[in-house]
Amino acid sequence: MTTVKVPEKLQTLRGFKVSKILNDGKDSSSFGNVVALLGTFPGLMEEEEEESVVLKLSRPPIPLDDLDQLADAITLYERMPYSGMEYGYYHGVVNNSSETFFAPYVSVDVLYPGCLKDESKEAKAKLLAKHISRNQAQRPVIFRENPKTYENAHLPYIEAIPSSAIGWVHKILNKEKELERLLFDDDDVNDGFLLNTDPKWTTHPDPKTTPKEQWMNHPSTRELYCLGLCHRKDVRSLRDLRAAHLPMLRAMAKKGREVIKNTYGLANESLRIFVHYPPQFYHFHVHFTNVSVEHGVSAERAHLLDDVIENIERDSEHYAKRSITCRMGENDELWRRFKELDDKAGAEAADDDAR
Repeated sequence: MTTVKVPEKLQTLRGFKVSKILNDGKDSSSFGNVVALLGTFPGLMEEEEEESVVLKLSRPPIPLDDLDQLADAITLYERMPYSGMEYGYYHGVVNNSSETFFAPYVSVDVLYPGCLKDESKEAKAKLLAKHISRNQAQRPVIFRENPKTYENAHLPYIEAIPSSAIGWVHKILNKEKELERLLFDDDDVNDGFLLNTDPKWTTHPDPKTTPKEQWMNHPSTRELYCLGLCHRKDVRSLRDLRAAHLPMLRAMAKKGREVIKNTYGLANESLRIFVHYPPQFYHFHVHFTNVSVEHGVSAERAHLLDDVIENIERDSEHYAKRSITCRMGENDELWRRFKELDDKAGAEAADDDAR
C-alpha cells in the first residue's frame, strides 16, 4: 500500500535530488529572492516511481522585536580583510537556542501534488505543471483580455483546473487548518468572509507563543499581509462579481480594515486592499497589505477593492463587459491559450482579407 508523507510532516530535506533549477533567485521581481528547485524526494512517497516536487527556498526579513537578544545571538566570521578604514565586513550566523528563536536561516516551501492520494495522476500532473510554471524564471507578458477571449480561452482554462487545487481553501474556511492564523470569520454563506494572516508575512509574531495583545503595533506590521476568503463558492474571480456581491465586498473592506486596526494598530491610510486578476487561485479572495509592501501590486495585475466596489455600483455588469489587462509568464498555460486564440483570430482575418 502506498504511504504518503504530506509536506507539513517533513523533518529534513536530506536526500532531495535536484533535477532542474526553476529560479536562481536573482530576479529582482521575485518576492523575497526565492530560489525554486524541481526534483524528487526519496521517501516522500513509497512507490517505485518517484514523483516530482517543487522546493522553494528564501530568507525571511530580520525580526525587529528583540534586537538586543538578536545581536547577542549573532556570531561573526570575517567576510573580507580589514581595509584599515571605518568598514568591517562579516558573515553573521544566528545561533538560535531553545529559549530564543529569532529567524530560520531559510524558509522552505514544499509543493507536492503527489500527496493528494485521492486525485488522479492527470490531476496531479496538472497541479505540478502549474507550480512549475509559476515558480520558473520566465519572461513576463501581458495580454488584453476582452469578454470574448475570457469566454473562449480563460474560462475553459479555469474549468480544467482540478478541484483539489483549492482544497486547502475549503479546509481553511471549514476551520480544519490554519486556526492559529485566524483573525476574523463571518460564516454567512452569501456575504460572509474569513480573514487570516498570509504565510507571505514571514515576520509575523509566532501565533502559538506570542499573546495576541503583543501583536498591536508590532514592528513586523510594516510587512503586514493578510488574506480575506469569501464563503461563497460561486465567485471565482473579478469577472464573476455583480451587484448581488456588493454586501460581501463592502463587508470585506469595512470589517477587514476594522479587524486589522484593532489587532495590529495599522491605520487605514497605511492599508492597501486589492484583488488580483488573474488570481493565483480561483476562489474569490482579497489581499490586505501595508502600503509599504510592494509585492503583487503591479498596475497590470492589482485592482483596488474600493475601485472594484464603485465600478459595480455604477454598473453591475462592469467586469463582465470590460476588457482587462492580464499579466503572466510566457510559459503559463493561460498565455498559451490566449496566444492560440489570438493567432487563430489573426489567421481568420488574413483569410478574409485574401478573399
